Amino acid sequence: MDPLLQALFQYIDQLSLPETPYITGRPPISKKSLLKCFFLKTYFSIDSLRQLVETLDRFGYFRRICGLKEVPHLSTFSRAGKWFREQGFSTFNARLLKDLGVRYPKIVIIDSTALRSSFYDSQARWGISTRYNWFKGYKLHLCTTTEGIVLSHVFTTANRNDAAVALELFPSLKEWKIEFALGDAAYDSEKVRQIAEQTGIFFVSPINPRNSDERKDAYGRMIRSFLKTEFGKWLFGFRNSIEQTFNQLKNDGLEQPRWYGFHRYLLHVQLCILMHNFEFLL
Repeated sequence: MDPLLQALFQYIDQLSLPETPYITGRPPISKKSLLKCFFLKTYFSIDSLRQLVETLDRFGYFRRICGLKEVPHLSTFSRAGKWFREQGFSTFNARLLKDLGVRYPKIVIIDSTALRSSFYDSQARWGISTRYNWFKGYKLHLCTTTEGIVLSHVFTTANRNDAAVALELFPSLKEWKIEFALGDAAYDSEKVRQIAEQTGIFFVSPINPRNSDERKDAYGRMIRSFLKTEFGKWLFGFRNSIEQTFNQLKNDGLEQPRWYGFHRYLLHVQLCILMHNFEFLL
């Protein structure tokens, strides 16, 4: 087994997770085993839950390393996927961040990346990015530490505005006692600054050229001067680290241009984030 998967499966064995509900004629299945199957699916870029079931049916080795005596029904994986998206991810990631010793990250970075999907995906939307120009798909919005650990995420369709989604990111950061958050000019918004201040965070972003005429207030005058200081240059230099995080995630298979379905893509994204964070433990 690959060392990463082996270490991840050993970590899962230490977790406390409930069992799945009974299915007529079948015993309950440990969520630990189902979680291992999901990570197996992500690691090998298996397209769908149906293909995952077929892979487990065909290869006994995969069943053994996942702790399965028999292959669960597709509906079992569907229910487990819903549980993981809605509850399991936050529980798992909270435990992982605690084990990583993430307590008081003074500086965080927010940004988004485009994730293309199938043209046949009826749930995806058209959006624009610097890399692809117009594309159909989704966006992953992240808040990371300067080391690249993912603290919070929001998964949206491609047409959502970055500044609007940032309003959903900041409330989830209250527990971390963050002092500075960095973003690019796409987050230049008075509402973003206000919600950050309510969370106790000073938000730093360059002035968006489209807003330059409106930025004659105290913040607009201050931020230009601040970013020219030695401290401002040093601080904002951390912003590039999130690009490295996105590149690493995409190199590990985050983007799946042939995929379709919001929930299918979200499950994959959450598993990729967990695998990314877990690597910091190794």
